[in-house]
Amino acid sequence: MHGIVHKTLKEYVEEDVDAADWDEIVDRAGLEPKLYLPVSHYPDEEVTAVFDALTAATGETEAEVQRAFGRRLAPELLNTFKAHVRDDWATRELLLALEIVYERVAAQDEDSELPDVATEADGGDVVVTYDSERKLCSLARGIVLGVADHYGDDVTITESECARKGADRCRLRVAFA
Repeated sequence: MHGIVHKTLKEYVEEDVDAADWDEIVDRAGLEPKLYLPVSHYPDEEVTAVFDALTAATGETEAEVQRAFGRRLAPELLNTFKAHVRDDWATRELLLALEIVYERVAAQDEDSELPDVATEADGGDVVVTYDSERKLCSLARGIVLGVADHYGDDVTITESECARKGADRCRLRVAFA
C-alpha cells in the first residue's frame, strides 16, 4: 500500500484518536515502530493490523474506524496526487474522472496496487464501484466523504452491494444535496 496511507494513519491516531496513542496501537498491532515515508510502499497487513488495534482500543466497529480514517486521508490523497486532479473539479467531477486518475497514478508508479474502481453518472448521482481483495469498503466510503468535505459538497452515500457482506464488490451511490 502507498506510504501516504501509512503516514496519514499514524497522524490520524496521534491527532484524532483519544483512546490510545500511536506507540500503544503499534504494540497492540504487533508491529515494529518505523518511519513511514509517503512515497514508499508498505505491506497492507500493517494497515489492517492498526485498524484491528484501533477497533479494540476505541470500541468502535472496524467500519467506523475505516470511515473516520478515510475522511482524514482524502485531503492527503488529493494533495499527493494533485497533478492528476483538475483545479476546476468538485466532488462529482472528481468521482466521474476517478478511473482516469487511477490510470495516471498507476502509470506514474508501477509499484502501486490500486483497487479496481469504476464510476458512472446516474441522473444527478454518481455510482462508484469499488473492487479490491483488500475489502476496505468503509475506507473507500470515508474517502468519498472526505473528498466532499474538501470541496464543501453535501453528499449522502448509500451502499447497494458490499464485499464485506458477501457481494463481489462494493457499489456506493453518492447523492448530492
